[in-house]
Amino acid sequence: MNACFSWRRAAIVLRKECLDAFRDRRTLLMVLLPPLLAGPLFLMLIFNLIATQSERAQTLTLAVLGNAHAPALIAFLERQQVTLKPLPDDYENQIRRGSIDVALIVPPTFPDDVAAGRAASVQIVYDRSRDRAQVAIAQTESLLNAYGKEWGRMRLLLRGVAPEVAAPLKVEAVNLATPQQSGALLLSLVAFYAFFATLTGGMAVALDAGAGERERQSLQPLLITPAQPAELVTGKWAAAAIVNALVVALTMAGFYLTLRFAPLPAVGMPFLFGLAEVGRFSVALLPMALLLPALHFYVGIRGRSVREAQASTSVLLLLFSLLPIAQMLLQQREPGWIAAVPVAGHYTLLTHALRGEALAGIDIAWAYIVPLALLLLVLIAAAQRLNREARL
Repeated sequence: MNACFSWRRAAIVLRKECLDAFRDRRTLLMVLLPPLLAGPLFLMLIFNLIATQSERAQTLTLAVLGNAHAPALIAFLERQQVTLKPLPDDYENQIRRGSIDVALIVPPTFPDDVAAGRAASVQIVYDRSRDRAQVAIAQTESLLNAYGKEWGRMRLLLRGVAPEVAAPLKVEAVNLATPQQSGALLLSLVAFYAFFATLTGGMAVALDAGAGERERQSLQPLLITPAQPAELVTGKWAAAAIVNALVVALTMAGFYLTLRFAPLPAVGMPFLFGLAEVGRFSVALLPMALLLPALHFYVGIRGRSVREAQASTSVLLLLFSLLPIAQMLLQQREPGWIAAVPVAGHYTLLTHALRGEALAGIDIAWAYIVPLALLLLVLIAAAQRLNREARL
């Protein structure tokens, strides 16, 4: 930053900022406790949701109208362990309210169509907008399709035609995904949560070191000390980065301990987040854990108050958190150059780590080169900002 830079004075500023951060135990508790508790709670909610959906898939309840018109269909559903119940008169309102997931209506013309050899029709009624009904809807459609295929095979056999004539193509699916990769599809939310912890972990300390000092009118006395602006910036940033790294470490520890020791419901799919995944996560998150506190601090020293700095930081958080969400929703193959894009490249590394894949050396290199270069630029800009204030 300049020729007079002293690491000793920067270390003194770091010690002062760490004492300020750790002296306020109530604020520190609010910074460190949520990551340790929210991660396990988050995982438990995910596992309970999956277990609930699996249980609903195993115990399908179907409201039926017109059972007498299709006894063979009703018998097929009963053989598949489907619980059948009468369809109430106000079934449409009950479906909209969520009291009924899906209803099956067999019209009176069903027996006549069957006798004439025509395609008989049934009607299923549901509300696709209700998430909890998705499993029941998909299972009902699958059962009806299976019954239709079985019925078609029997019709061909009765006419002396081999069923294979109507199905000349036999498709055999080969799934190359390992059990860990299958579980990683759902644990991608863990990657987003870990990255979000990196975004917010050191924010309070960084904003307080900038906007908080200015609001308490303690920033100007620091500027007239022998410490250079570059040394002040380095010490304050390092303190915020230490707290940020601690928050990220607690978040990953919560994930690891929950998946390893917590009594989570069985979901029939392994979710691996062992020490190897913790190590890969640490490698991927470290550069952003260093860069983001510097950005928060720079935003803080530009604000006239903590409230103004928090408003500016909220915009920064929104922009940074939208990139991983966009990657999850687009479901497209990432181009090679995305490794050099901060946030996007790091989130890609996190998803690779969850899938149990080795992190490519070139991707790790880009994940460190670009954020560290930006970190240096942000620290220089912050030092120049404080230098201008010191001259006023």
